[in-house]
Amino acid sequence: MEALVVLVLGGGALAFGLFLLYCLGGFFIVQPRTQVVVLRFGKYQHTITQEGIRYVFPLGRKLYRLTSQVMSVDLPRLMVLEANGNPIEVSAVCLFQVREAKRAVLEVDDFKSYLTLLATAVVKNVCSHYPYESQDPHAPCLKKENAQVSEHLARELAELVAPAGIQILEVRLNDLTYAPEIAQSMLMRQQAMAMVDARRTIVEGAVQTVTDAARRMQQSGIGLSPGHAEALTSNLMIVLCSGERVSTVLPIELSPRQPGGSL
Repeated sequence: MEALVVLVLGGGALAFGLFLLYCLGGFFIVQPRTQVVVLRFGKYQHTITQEGIRYVFPLGRKLYRLTSQVMSVDLPRLMVLEANGNPIEVSAVCLFQVREAKRAVLEVDDFKSYLTLLATAVVKNVCSHYPYESQDPHAPCLKKENAQVSEHLARELAELVAPAGIQILEVRLNDLTYAPEIAQSMLMRQQAMAMVDARRTIVEGAVQTVTDAARRMQQSGIGLSPGHAEALTSNLMIVLCSGERVSTVLPIELSPRQPGGSL
């Protein structure tokens, strides 16, 4: 009888010890800037945001840990059509932060994959609204990484990922080039446009120089006949606008020889 009592007491003590050890497994540590979503038997209980040692009874418990730090995701290079219909290759980087861990865990299967897919779609859509480059320095374009383009990317993506508890901090285009099949043609076009702009600048400067020269000659009392003024203007424009060294010819009129006199 005494042996039975000892056996029962020993078994009870062992069971209590195992139960106590099982209960001790409910302690866990919450790291700084970390959110812990607690589920019990598949039902949401609460979200722990305070750092330190916390306790949740382990029976039926499941913990999801999500960081609240700023994270980044690199979007792979993809081909899109810009506003003028030219194919370009673009990649981007997105900075985001998980604000509501409950939504990030329960509303979507994998919030990072969810964000990557939506960000890729947003980049394609936004790039189709802007040209690769613009002649107007005040007009937004993709090449200059205008603030309006970045704000458009962040605003549109933020609206899509809001149900997942994600806050978009910034979206920036990381790499931007013309597609290989048109890269050579667009390079020639850029070179031609640069040459035209350079010639335009040269001509505008030449016209200003000739105008100033004519005005100063008039102020100095140097008078020219219409023919000489036209020749001077023509020669100055040739000298100033030509890309090579040129030789100019100025007409010189000599007074006719007088009988018995000198020139």
